[in-house]
Amino acid sequence: MNEKQPYHSRLREEQTQQTRERILEGLIKAMAKGIANLSIPAVAREAGVSVPTVYRYFRTKKELVEALGGYLLEKKMGINTSTIQLPHSPEELVEAVKATFLMVERQDETVLAASASELSYEMRKEALPQRLRMIEQALAPIADQFNETDRIRLRNIVLILSSSAMVRTFKDYLDMPGAEAADNVAWAILTLTRATSDDKKTQEGQ
Repeated sequence: MNEKQPYHSRLREEQTQQTRERILEGLIKAMAKGIANLSIPAVAREAGVSVPTVYRYFRTKKELVEALGGYLLEKKMGINTSTIQLPHSPEELVEAVKATFLMVERQDETVLAASASELSYEMRKEALPQRLRMIEQALAPIADQFNETDRIRLRNIVLILSSSAMVRTFKDYLDMPGAEAADNVAWAILTLTRATSDDKKTQEGQ
Protein backbone atom coordinates (compact mmCIF):
# COMPACT_ATOMS: atom_id res chain seq x y z
CA MET A 1 0.00 0.00 0.00
CA ASN A 2 2.72 2.43 0.96
CA GLU A 3 4.66 1.70 -2.21
CA LYS A 4 1.73 2.79 -4.35
CA GLN A 5 1.07 5.98 -2.45
CA PRO A 6 3.74 8.15 -4.18
CA TYR A 7 2.33 7.21 -7.60
CA HIS A 8 -1.20 8.06 -6.57
CA SER A 9 0.00 11.30 -4.99
CA ARG A 10 1.77 12.35 -8.19
CA LEU A 11 -1.27 11.43 -10.25
CA ARG A 12 -3.52 13.44 -7.94
CA GLU A 13 -1.16 16.41 -8.12
CA GLU A 14 -1.12 16.25 -11.92
CA GLN A 15 -4.91 16.07 -12.05
CA THR A 16 -5.18 18.99 -9.65
CA GLN A 17 -2.77 21.07 -11.75
CA GLN A 18 -4.60 20.18 -14.95
CA THR A 19 -7.96 21.20 -13.50
CA ARG A 20 -6.51 24.48 -12.21
CA GLU A 21 -5.07 25.26 -15.64
CA ARG A 22 -8.35 24.28 -17.28
CA ILE A 23 -10.18 26.82 -15.11
CA LEU A 24 -7.66 29.55 -15.96
CA GLU A 25 -8.03 28.73 -19.65
CA GLY A 26 -11.78 29.07 -19.14
CA LEU A 27 -11.18 32.52 -17.68
CA ILE A 28 -9.13 33.51 -20.73
CA LYS A 29 -11.87 32.29 -23.08
CA ALA A 30 -14.55 34.16 -21.13
CA MET A 31 -12.47 37.35 -21.24
CA ALA A 32 -11.85 36.92 -24.96
CA LYS A 33 -15.61 36.84 -25.56
CA GLY A 34 -15.88 40.28 -24.00
CA ILE A 35 -18.25 39.28 -21.22
CA ALA A 36 -19.08 42.56 -19.49
CA ASN A 37 -19.79 41.14 -16.03
CA LEU A 38 -17.47 38.19 -15.68
CA SER A 39 -18.87 35.54 -13.36
CA ILE A 40 -17.72 32.24 -11.91
CA PRO A 41 -20.53 30.37 -13.75
CA ALA A 42 -19.31 31.87 -17.04
CA VAL A 43 -15.76 30.71 -16.34
CA ALA A 44 -16.99 27.26 -15.29
CA ARG A 45 -18.98 26.97 -18.51
CA GLU A 46 -15.95 27.87 -20.66
CA ALA A 47 -13.72 25.51 -18.66
CA GLY A 48 -16.18 22.62 -18.85
CA VAL A 49 -16.27 22.16 -15.07
CA SER A 50 -18.87 22.74 -12.38
CA VAL A 51 -19.19 25.97 -10.42
CA PRO A 52 -18.29 24.19 -7.13
CA THR A 53 -15.12 22.91 -8.81
CA VAL A 54 -14.03 26.47 -9.61
CA TYR A 55 -14.65 27.50 -6.00
CA ARG A 56 -12.60 24.56 -4.75
CA TYR A 57 -9.58 25.99 -6.54
CA PHE A 58 -10.33 29.70 -6.25
CA ARG A 59 -12.37 30.93 -3.30
CA THR A 60 -13.35 34.22 -4.94
CA LYS A 61 -13.42 35.79 -8.38
CA LYS A 62 -10.67 38.16 -7.24
CA GLU A 63 -8.44 35.22 -6.32
CA LEU A 64 -9.11 33.64 -9.72
CA VAL A 65 -8.25 36.82 -11.61
CA GLU A 66 -5.10 37.38 -9.54
CA ALA A 67 -3.86 33.90 -10.49
CA LEU A 68 -4.11 34.68 -14.18
CA GLY A 69 -1.00 36.88 -14.41
CA GLY A 70 1.36 34.22 -13.14
CA TYR A 71 -0.30 31.58 -15.31
CA LEU A 72 0.14 33.66 -18.46
CA LEU A 73 3.79 34.35 -17.66
CA GLU A 74 4.66 30.73 -16.94
CA LYS A 75 2.44 28.77 -19.34
CA LYS A 76 1.94 31.18 -22.23
CA MET A 77 5.21 33.09 -22.19
CA GLY A 78 7.53 30.45 -20.74
CA ILE A 79 8.80 32.68 -17.93
CA ASN A 80 9.76 31.15 -14.60
CA THR A 81 8.31 33.74 -12.21
CA SER A 82 10.57 32.56 -9.38
CA THR A 83 13.68 33.56 -11.34
CA ILE A 84 12.55 36.89 -12.79
CA GLN A 85 15.27 39.53 -12.43
CA LEU A 86 13.96 43.08 -12.28
CA PRO A 87 15.90 45.61 -14.41
CA HIS A 88 18.32 47.93 -12.58
CA SER A 89 19.39 50.10 -15.51
CA PRO A 90 17.97 51.47 -18.78
CA GLU A 91 20.01 48.84 -20.65
CA GLU A 92 18.52 45.99 -18.61
CA LEU A 93 15.05 47.48 -19.07
CA VAL A 94 15.54 47.53 -22.83
CA GLU A 95 16.49 43.83 -22.82
CA ALA A 96 13.36 43.03 -20.79
CA VAL A 97 11.21 45.00 -23.24
CA LYS A 98 12.68 43.12 -26.20
CA ALA A 99 11.93 39.76 -24.57
CA THR A 100 8.39 40.85 -23.69
CA PHE A 101 7.63 42.09 -27.22
CA LEU A 102 8.72 38.80 -28.74
CA MET A 103 6.63 36.80 -26.29
CA VAL A 104 3.54 38.96 -26.81
CA GLU A 105 3.85 38.51 -30.57
CA ARG A 106 3.75 34.73 -30.15
CA GLN A 107 0.49 34.68 -28.20
CA ASP A 108 -2.54 33.00 -29.74
CA GLU A 109 -5.63 34.94 -30.78
CA THR A 110 -7.63 33.96 -27.70
CA VAL A 111 -5.03 35.42 -25.33
CA LEU A 112 -4.72 38.55 -27.47
CA ALA A 113 -8.50 39.00 -27.43
CA ALA A 114 -8.55 38.48 -23.66
CA SER A 115 -5.85 41.12 -23.22
CA ALA A 116 -8.09 43.63 -24.99
CA SER A 117 -11.03 42.98 -22.66
CA GLU A 118 -12.39 45.33 -20.02
CA LEU A 119 -11.27 42.99 -17.25
CA SER A 120 -7.72 42.96 -18.60
CA TYR A 121 -7.80 46.77 -18.57
CA GLU A 122 -8.79 46.71 -14.91
CA MET A 123 -6.01 44.24 -14.15
CA ARG A 124 -3.46 46.53 -15.80
CA LYS A 125 -4.71 49.46 -13.74
CA GLU A 126 -4.24 47.47 -10.54
CA ALA A 127 -0.72 46.48 -11.60
CA LEU A 128 0.22 50.05 -12.60
CA PRO A 129 1.89 51.09 -9.30
CA GLN A 130 4.13 48.02 -9.44
CA ARG A 131 5.09 48.68 -13.06
CA LEU A 132 5.89 52.30 -12.30
CA ARG A 133 8.14 51.24 -9.42
CA MET A 134 9.93 48.77 -11.70
CA ILE A 135 10.58 51.49 -14.29
CA GLU A 136 11.74 53.94 -11.63
CA GLN A 137 14.17 51.30 -10.39
CA ALA A 138 15.51 50.78 -13.90
CA LEU A 139 15.94 54.54 -14.39
CA ALA A 140 17.49 55.07 -10.95
CA PRO A 141 21.11 55.16 -12.25
CA ILE A 142 20.32 58.27 -14.31
CA ALA A 143 17.61 59.77 -12.09
CA ASP A 144 19.85 62.49 -10.67
CA GLN A 145 20.19 63.97 -14.17
CA PHE A 146 16.54 65.04 -14.10
CA ASN A 147 14.48 67.41 -12.04
CA GLU A 148 11.37 65.88 -10.49
CA THR A 149 9.04 66.96 -13.28
CA ASP A 150 11.26 65.51 -16.00
CA ARG A 151 11.80 62.28 -14.03
CA ILE A 152 8.04 61.75 -13.98
CA ARG A 153 7.74 62.59 -17.67
CA LEU A 154 10.49 60.14 -18.61
CA ARG A 155 9.00 57.42 -16.42
CA ASN A 156 5.59 57.89 -18.02
CA ILE A 157 6.94 57.83 -21.56
CA VAL A 158 8.96 54.69 -20.85
CA LEU A 159 5.85 53.08 -19.33
CA ILE A 160 3.89 53.62 -22.54
CA LEU A 161 6.75 52.63 -24.84
CA SER A 162 7.36 49.39 -22.94
CA SER A 163 3.70 48.34 -22.75
CA SER A 164 2.48 45.27 -24.61
CA ALA A 165 0.00 47.52 -26.44
CA MET A 166 2.94 48.95 -28.40
CA VAL A 167 3.41 45.59 -30.11
CA ARG A 168 -0.09 45.91 -31.59
CA THR A 169 0.43 49.61 -32.37
CA PHE A 170 3.57 49.01 -34.41
CA LYS A 171 1.86 46.10 -36.18
CA ASP A 172 -1.34 48.02 -36.96
CA TYR A 173 0.27 51.27 -38.13
CA LEU A 174 3.56 50.11 -39.65
CA ASP A 175 3.04 46.37 -40.18
CA MET A 176 6.18 45.93 -38.10
CA PRO A 177 7.04 42.59 -36.46
CA GLY A 178 7.72 42.37 -32.73
CA ALA A 179 11.51 42.17 -32.99
CA GLU A 180 11.72 45.31 -35.13
CA ALA A 181 9.21 47.12 -32.90
CA ALA A 182 11.34 46.20 -29.88
CA ASP A 183 14.42 47.64 -31.58
CA ASN A 184 12.57 50.90 -32.22
CA VAL A 185 11.41 51.13 -28.62
CA ALA A 186 14.89 50.27 -27.32
CA TRP A 187 16.37 53.03 -29.46
CA ALA A 188 13.80 55.54 -28.16
CA ILE A 189 14.37 54.68 -24.49
CA LEU A 190 18.17 54.73 -24.71
CA THR A 191 18.16 57.89 -26.83
CA LEU A 192 15.99 59.68 -24.29
CA THR A 193 18.19 58.71 -21.37
CA ARG A 194 21.51 59.31 -23.11
CA ALA A 195 20.48 62.58 -24.71
CA THR A 196 19.66 63.98 -21.28
CA SER A 197 23.00 62.82 -19.94
CA ASP A 198 24.86 64.47 -22.84
CA ASP A 199 22.91 67.70 -22.36
CA LYS A 200 23.87 67.82 -18.69
CA LYS A 201 27.57 67.25 -19.47
CA THR A 202 27.45 70.03 -22.07
CA GLN A 203 25.86 72.43 -19.59
CA GLU A 204 28.40 71.58 -16.92
CA GLY A 205 31.26 72.17 -19.35
CA GLN A 206 30.08 75.66 -20.25
